[in-house]
Amino acid sequence: MSRSNNGRRVAIVHGLRTPFVKCGTLFRNLSSLDLGKISAVELLNRTEINPKDIDKVFIGSVIPSVGTPNLAREIALGSGVPATVPAFTVTSACASASQAFTSAVDSILSGDSDIVLAGGADSVHDSPYLGGRGQRSRIYESAKGINLIEKAMPLFKMGAGESGFTLPLLPERYAGHTLGESAEKLARRYQIRRDEQDSFAVRSHTLASRAQAEGIFEDEIIHTFVPPDFTDIVSADNCVRYDVSVEALSDLPPLFDKEFGTVTDGNSAPLTDGASVILLMSEDKARALGYKPVAYVRSYAYAAVDPSDELLMGPAYSTPAALDRAGIGLDEVDLVEIHEPFSSQAISYVRALDSKAFAREKLGRTQPVGEIDMDKLNISGGSIAIGHTLGATGARIIMTLAYRMFKRKGNFGLVSLASAGGLGVSIVLEKE
Repeated sequence: MSRSNNGRRVAIVHGLRTPFVKCGTLFRNLSSLDLGKISAVELLNRTEINPKDIDKVFIGSVIPSVGTPNLAREIALGSGVPATVPAFTVTSACASASQAFTSAVDSILSGDSDIVLAGGADSVHDSPYLGGRGQRSRIYESAKGINLIEKAMPLFKMGAGESGFTLPLLPERYAGHTLGESAEKLARRYQIRRDEQDSFAVRSHTLASRAQAEGIFEDEIIHTFVPPDFTDIVSADNCVRYDVSVEALSDLPPLFDKEFGTVTDGNSAPLTDGASVILLMSEDKARALGYKPVAYVRSYAYAAVDPSDELLMGPAYSTPAALDRAGIGLDEVDLVEIHEPFSSQAISYVRALDSKAFAREKLGRTQPVGEIDMDKLNISGGSIAIGHTLGATGARIIMTLAYRMFKRKGNFGLVSLASAGGLGVSIVLEKE
């Protein structure tokens, strides 16, 4: 898919994101819309693209807001994109921003668009609260009242059991267990010890803290002013730890299996608030406007597996498909950027690709996909250190990979991301 049948190729021109900030902290007064606009406006300003030239906008989001039912449209309009430009919000759990990105790719490859904004945004603090059915009925009756008495009476009838609110916690209804419980299953299936998971987490923090110290993320991060005073500036992801160690992580209690579990807060990705937006163009349009793309899209593939059995293993299926479509093998990939929801998931993914049994029994292949060189994997750290903004991580890892590729030798890069619901997405990028 490096080029479509009409000879078009998709270029990644530039991408920007807010820092990923631990949910409910520094960005607690910023909504998903606020964060998305910050990223989109800064991207438009830095690239000096004329908003009138943008053909479409795709934004991923996981946490819904009744105030902005089409978040992409609100971000587009709030960023100066003309009202005549269509904008679409897409949701696919953790793969939402990846879905927005590949939707943009498809739009350009088809010839329907030349210039597209794609990305994602989410704020956990912006999450709606859910009431029980009885509570919702009472509130609805109150809202229909035409005077104070009619509005108050339904609320007086509300029972004690109807008074509580809950947060929507992204349930895995079909799987029958949570993502964390699935991570525990993977640890047992692939015999991943607790110390291996903690070591992988330390690696993520070490590489991310080194990248921060060296200014590696400066190409992609927006220094963000924090309301309401706008005097404090957030300039870096605030979950990255410089002083983490395996010994310190070993003291943390298991989260999901209290007696025998190995998955903890320390070897899981923290939830964060933030936004990521990428500017994509057809190759010809980018060159005509004088832009030097940081990377091109070679191929992509999605996969879906039974979430009751392999909830977090979708990328192990989408990766070989994406590589086949790109016409390359894993040994030809120079950098790999994967989402790290849990250490056990990331390690399981790496082991599955190099497993003859997995290739034969799950993929129907005679040979494994291949071994990932750890010196090429998440070289600036991953989600365990940087954090996981549900609707924006997919775009974050794409732009991180594109920028790393732009400054290093080699031509091919691979993105892979596991998503709730048993979904997986893999994308191959190329420099030339």
